[in-house]
Amino acid sequence: MHLSRIKALGSRLADHKYVWLCLGPIFIALVVVLIFGATERLIRLTGLALQVLGIGTVIWGISETRALFGHASLRSMAKAGLQRIFSRSHDVTVGVTTNSASTSAGKLSAFTKFDPGPNPSLDSRLDALEKNISAIHDRITETQRELDGERMRAMDALKREAETRQCGDAEIQKKLEATGTGGVHISAIGAAWLFVGVVLSTAAPEIACLLK
Repeated sequence: MHLSRIKALGSRLADHKYVWLCLGPIFIALVVVLIFGATERLIRLTGLALQVLGIGTVIWGISETRALFGHASLRSMAKAGLQRIFSRSHDVTVGVTTNSASTSAGKLSAFTKFDPGPNPSLDSRLDALEKNISAIHDRITETQRELDGERMRAMDALKREAETRQCGDAEIQKKLEATGTGGVHISAIGAAWLFVGVVLSTAAPEIACLLK
């Protein structure tokens, strides 16, 4: 019974994680000011720390967006940049251009023609004509079968491409929604930290006098 209540409480807290993340540093800053003496200098430093955290949320938001779309993180980019700056060895890249020729082979079809022969009789002419008509019919049937096959393959390719595009559009839509929602939360957290930090830094003398 108690375990289920603890799990329910944990799920509720997880649903409001951005709220707790926003209020946590502010609460810690106020506790530090009250415990270690509400001096003007300490209040200013605490406000400055909150302002730095608020500015850091901008970097946090950029990193979240880049990670969501599969780009390299700012940390890895900064590390790679420092390695390039302080690297003593320079890599020389030699480009080689090669000419390649591609050949495409077409499908060759043979067409049989029946000849009645030299000095044909009427029966041989009719027999050759019947065979040629039958060959033409077979050729038309084969061509129609090939066209149907090509049409079905083209329709399957278009269907697969449409499904791929639809899945890609849905994935992009989800990423955009996640970016927008997460960006609003991160911006709100940064704004709250900046606001409290500016208040503490600006009104440090008045707050110190009030808490004495």
